[in-house]
Amino acid sequence: MPEPVRTLHRERVRSIADIRAMEKYSYSELRPADTIHGCLAAIAAECPDKSAVIVVEEPNVRKPARVVTFRQFVDGIEEAACLFHDKAGPDGSVVAVMLSMVPESLIAMWGAATAGVAVPLNPFLECGALVSALKQTKAAVLVTSRDILEKKCEGGAELLREQVPGLGQVFYVDDPDPSMDLASAMAAYTGRGLDFEVNEDAWRDAVIQPTGGTTGSPKLVRMSQAGQLSVGSNVGALMGNEADGVVGHGMPNFHCGGSLSISLRALMHGMTVLTLTTEGFRSRWAIENFWQIADHYKMTSLLATPTTALALLDGPGAPAPGHLLQDFHCGGSTLPVDLVKDFHDRFGIWLRENWGMTEVHGTVTGHPNDATAPRPGSAGVPLPRTPIRAVVLDGDNNFVRDCAPNERGSLVIGGDTVTAGYVDQTQNAGFHVGGMPGPGRWANTGDIGALDEDGYVYVFGRAKDLIIRGGHNIDPREIEDALSQHPAVHIAAAVGRPDKAKGELPIAYVQLLDGEWATAAELKAFCREKVQERAAAPVDVVIVEQMPLTPVGKISKPVLRQLALESEMRAAVASSASTAVDVDVDIDEKGPRRRVLVTLHPASADLDLHAVRARLGGYEFETTVELAGGLQAV
Repeated sequence: MPEPVRTLHRERVRSIADIRAMEKYSYSELRPADTIHGCLAAIAAECPDKSAVIVVEEPNVRKPARVVTFRQFVDGIEEAACLFHDKAGPDGSVVAVMLSMVPESLIAMWGAATAGVAVPLNPFLECGALVSALKQTKAAVLVTSRDILEKKCEGGAELLREQVPGLGQVFYVDDPDPSMDLASAMAAYTGRGLDFEVNEDAWRDAVIQPTGGTTGSPKLVRMSQAGQLSVGSNVGALMGNEADGVVGHGMPNFHCGGSLSISLRALMHGMTVLTLTTEGFRSRWAIENFWQIADHYKMTSLLATPTTALALLDGPGAPAPGHLLQDFHCGGSTLPVDLVKDFHDRFGIWLRENWGMTEVHGTVTGHPNDATAPRPGSAGVPLPRTPIRAVVLDGDNNFVRDCAPNERGSLVIGGDTVTAGYVDQTQNAGFHVGGMPGPGRWANTGDIGALDEDGYVYVFGRAKDLIIRGGHNIDPREIEDALSQHPAVHIAAAVGRPDKAKGELPIAYVQLLDGEWATAAELKAFCREKVQERAAAPVDVVIVEQMPLTPVGKISKPVLRQLALESEMRAAVASSASTAVDVDVDIDEKGPRRRVLVTLHPASADLDLHAVRARLGGYEFETTVELAGGLQAV
């Protein structure tokens, strides 16, 4: 007998009971197909002329810069898939996509995933990091724009091909050279559909998603189409899956927040993606005109970072009477309780925190929109079929026991959305948890947290973010929350600075509100009065003009840790050398311990490197000194 026709599941989860009801279905029962192309093609067949993507650009709020219909979008995926199958090779073809938030970035990524494997890359990658990513993933094709590539790599495509021998073709978006223009190359496949034998295995590697920043060699996560669609189903049930919905799109497509929780979730349910400029929330214009844009295009749902929500709170404008924006979710970092209250007081909208990570295909918790205030300080409840537990692990990442309600432990995630891990198999030892009761894979998130009696998840920060001062484990959020109460403070972040006697000492970085003024000494004293544990009081407060942020708008703790270490390293070198010595510091945080590379210019004969190392306890060092003949390890 033929298989029954699967229909699209549009139920919303507004309570834990709704989540349990949704778990009675298998993931495949919630959607019309098992592949991204199949799901989007089903929507395009129903509403071919409906707007799939609308792009708004400065200076015109009311006139879209671009509109792409569902039929045009799916045709583009099919044309791109055929092109990549021919140009990248039929056996597991790998295509890297490095673009801003233009529709082509999604079309090329899902075309590549249909033909083989897509590698979404940050357009702000430095040239060395780009070369490394292309080599590691064995990319045969790169899709980018001429200005992005030539800005970072002098010599452009030709230089890149020399450094990456396996790279056969570079395509540019909107390029005057038809031999390199992506649209011109895709046009040769118009109307042919998918004219090759497609690998329909929904669990195969379809996307290799890099994690991390713009330099070095990030970890590469192996994502499947099944895992991405499962997160899309869950996020749709949580944040909105109505056919007439309009989803604000301000997070980048190289991140799973922009590509999965926003774009795929919206499009697989037939919603419209409203792109808030090709720069997203990096655009000041998009922030300043957000409420006008939301009102004009009838935005119903938004996912952003807490820093974006804070920028909207501090910015001009307000929602129009009768506005449709009912679901405003925040992810990427902890949502301050005061921000939730202040945002609701001003705009009448509750911010609802969610939590997830690339290694589990994105979002795994959230606060169902039951029209009431979210639970303060919580990241919400686990979404359907994504069990989460707080556990005690041994030194080899093996399960020891479950934590009691409200007891802090390592947060681990199970279920089908847990990825197969990393391209580099050696990195999986610290990722997949051993000895967990029951079947299936479990992932160690690297976060410290707890679950309460009702199953709500509380995330207290990355294990690497904990400040370990002697015998005290200090949660940086206590310091950050205290400083954020000062009327002059816009954003605060705390990290550990290495110390010989204590291992680490807490130090805070603060960005002040525009037009406000405070001294570091005043903020230090203010914080000391607010924190409950004396050991958590920061030994120093540093006022910065601009808080360093990741490409998706999270505060970059690695950058702050590097600043703290550089400051301490310079002080250590200055006390151990009779001549001036410049210091460069680079921190590698990808392993289980931080590894620090210190370069000194020039070498000083009387510099006591052992004394320098001893002053900076708690780190594993590889120190280099620049000599006339090159670098020498010490």
